[in-house]
This record gives sequence, C-alpha cells and structure tokens, in this order.
Amino acid sequence: MNLFKFKSKKEKRNNKLLHTQKNFTYGKNTILLNELTIRNPYQNKITIGDDCMINCNFIFESDKGEIEIGDRCFINAGTNIISRSKIKFGNDITVAWGCTFYDHNSHSFDWKERANDIRQQTKDYLECGDFIKNKNWDVVKSRPITIEDKAWIGMNCTILNGVTIGEGAIVGACSVVRENVEPWTVVAGNPAKVIKRLKHE
Repeated sequence: MNLFKFKSKKEKRNNKLLHTQKNFTYGKNTILLNELTIRNPYQNKITIGDDCMINCNFIFESDKGEIEIGDRCFINAGTNIISRSKIKFGNDITVAWGCTFYDHNSHSFDWKERANDIRQQTKDYLECGDFIKNKNWDVVKSRPITIEDKAWIGMNCTILNGVTIGEGAIVGACSVVRENVEPWTVVAGNPAKVIKRLKHE
C-alpha cells in the first residue's frame, strides 16, 4: 500500500495530479513533496522505491527516457533529472538541492544541426506551442547515467551523460562530472577530480 505524508494542501493537490500520470509508480512510505513535478510525460516510465523522499523535477523531451530510483533515497528541491536514455539511482542515495542529471547532449556538436534545431523549434512553437515536437534526436548523443548505492551528490552539481557514480562516492558542491567516479572517493571541481579516498567496511 502506498503511504503519503502531507505537509500542506498544495502537496495533496500535487499528488492527485501525479496519480494521473501513467507509468509512474512509487513504493511504501515514500513521500512526494510539494515541489516534485513531471514535465512533458510522453508515457515515460518513472519508478521510485520504498522509504524515499522526493522533491525534484522529472523532465522528458521525447517518448524515450526512463528514470529509476531505488529505496531510501532523498532528492531535494530544485534538482532536475532530464532523461532521454535512462537515469538510474541505487539505494541509500542523497542528492542535495539544485543538481542537474542530463543523460543527453540536447544538441549536436555541428552548428548547422543546431541552426536546424532553432528553425524547427520556432516552426513547431508557432504551430502547436510545443517547440520540441519534431526535434531531430538522431544527431544528439545520449547515454545512461547510473548513481550507485550510498552515493552523496552535493548541491548544484551537474552529472553528464554516460557517467557512473560509484558506490559510496561523494561529489562536492558545484562540481561538473563528465567521467566515471570511482567507488568510495570524494571528487570536486570542474571537471570533477578525486580529492580524497574514503575508508569503508
């Protein structure tokens, strides 16, 4: 049985809206806080485990993309999880506010393709109000992101496509992570580099 714990009428209204989203499931004792949103759901799958507290923005830009969150995870407000491939969080993960997880490049490295994007999105917006309706995703690089168990992502971090954050790793505030992070290390900076190795049992 799903158990909600509400702090306000706004949270109640928000969770009623979430119930209407197809392919959105969450486990027992999971708390969906009032700033949680789902933007552009194209039948995309979102799965949240047990005993979580979630307050982020789930964002999809096409009918592809999947987000999976394990048990006992906390994801704070102002964090954007943007998926076209797959973003997977393990168990016992903490994500501070203001982070961005982005599993694709959004645009091509080729400026001509970016120019085509602008022309197409202007046309689509004028015709239907959805400026990514006919976006050409064939020229956009997309790779899954994996956050392994027991990781902690500090505030205002950016995690880019193809990255795996290893078990127990800590990402320092305001870091940009472009490459895999080893388990039980602390990384920080832009680009993020190892600054400490953690003891673990």
